[in-house]
Amino acid sequence: MKPVDARLRRRHFLRGFGGAIVGLPFLESLAPRVSRAQTTAIKRFGVFFCCNGVNMDHWFPQGDYGTLTEAHLSDTSNAPLLPHLDKLLFPRGIHMTPRGFGRDPGGADDHGKGMAHKLTAYPTDEDLWLAQGPSVDQVIAKVVNPGSDAARRPPTNLMVSRFSDYKAMGYISYTGPGQAVAAQSNPWTAYADLMNLGGATADGPAASDRVGLRRQSVIDLVSEQFSQLQKGPLSASDRQKLDQHLTLVRGLEKQLTTPGAGGLSCSDTSIAERAMVYDPSAGSGNDFDVLAERESEYAAVSLLQLDIIALSFACDATRVATMQFGNGAGGPTFKWDGMNHEYNHHKLSHGKVRDDCFGDSTDDGCDDVDGYQQMLIDIDTWHAGRYAHLLETLSSYAEEDGSTLLDNSLVMYTNELADGKGHTYYDLPYILAGSLAGTFKQGQYISMSNGGEDAPHNKLLNTFVNAMGIESDWFGLPEPTDPKDQNTMLPGVYEELLA
Repeated sequence: MKPVDARLRRRHFLRGFGGAIVGLPFLESLAPRVSRAQTTAIKRFGVFFCCNGVNMDHWFPQGDYGTLTEAHLSDTSNAPLLPHLDKLLFPRGIHMTPRGFGRDPGGADDHGKGMAHKLTAYPTDEDLWLAQGPSVDQVIAKVVNPGSDAARRPPTNLMVSRFSDYKAMGYISYTGPGQAVAAQSNPWTAYADLMNLGGATADGPAASDRVGLRRQSVIDLVSEQFSQLQKGPLSASDRQKLDQHLTLVRGLEKQLTTPGAGGLSCSDTSIAERAMVYDPSAGSGNDFDVLAERESEYAAVSLLQLDIIALSFACDATRVATMQFGNGAGGPTFKWDGMNHEYNHHKLSHGKVRDDCFGDSTDDGCDDVDGYQQMLIDIDTWHAGRYAHLLETLSSYAEEDGSTLLDNSLVMYTNELADGKGHTYYDLPYILAGSLAGTFKQGQYISMSNGGEDAPHNKLLNTFVNAMGIESDWFGLPEPTDPKDQNTMLPGVYEELLA
């Protein structure tokens, strides 16, 4: 794979004490004259990944294929996305490949396949259930992310929830065969990495200390450069944009460093204990019920992580990011924002109290949880609200040509499974938001299948790769040469999704 065209960096950075870095959004007043006349949009690719399945009857648009209207979403779980209706693209009928139900080679149960295959289109090994190839986020970041070819910044991989220690249920991103990447679940660590508060210079640890323990802002560490910037010939529009950007930075810091503000405190002695729920080494097996009290921070931390992704894109710290909600065959017990569930997301996705009850099982003890379908709708709606928050934040950043950060991005929503109760791998939930600088259609509900397995998701991943400027004929498990090994994977791109 190779880049089709070069990307010009037009972002500025403030560098200060201890190597701290504050990236800035595009400021027209600081742009070279040549870039104002000859601009190439910087494209960004994001993944919004939810575990388990959805309530299929209430998730998809209601109505005919074609132009999206309010009626398509108003009575669905995706109603929170109505303000962004003209920025959305719903491709319907895509199936995962390699397929579930043991129809294609590879290990793992259907939950494991849903986690490992969704961004890689590679099968898993039999023992650890690790995908045997790289994921789309890692492939794209190696080419388009800031930095030299030898040392490009990796994608920003974040998550909310404690990390699953069962098989490979906690991973969606892979650098290569069996090389899973653990997403960062501690928002303070993610923020410190974004702002370079970790020892890039001899004063690095002191910089982190000043921001965390002394409650100083990272802006204070770059105060000298910031003062010079404010004295410069900034337009009224640039001053407004800069104020908005720094307000978001300070808002994040306030939540991250103020005790009781809902985030993780870096100013009291309990930080290690409070952050433990987000530490990959914490927890006890797959029993999410014992974490009910700690999961009370799930909602607040998810917003922090999404804002950090928006900042990363706006500052051009990364052009590729993933956000993962929960783990495969797991998830929290939703007890916030009007929900007060008794069972965790996984159990509700099956509609059963017992984890070993599959589909419509009538075995003893496998009765449905009363009201579980509405509970799934509530969870799906909550996820849609978080997705809407990210889209709104990206839309608030104006680019040099008058477009928004969302306009120049593509943020894919997807799930581990389609119907959780049946472990289905077909008719997967997908939403594409943003046009990627005019590359993708918007405001459309499109049928991708003729009713069979003719719309594999490996081709969708390859569409993303090419849209990000990387030439590729195929993505995922290499095309088999022996006819008897043929599967449903396909080469090329989905032209029907492109503008």
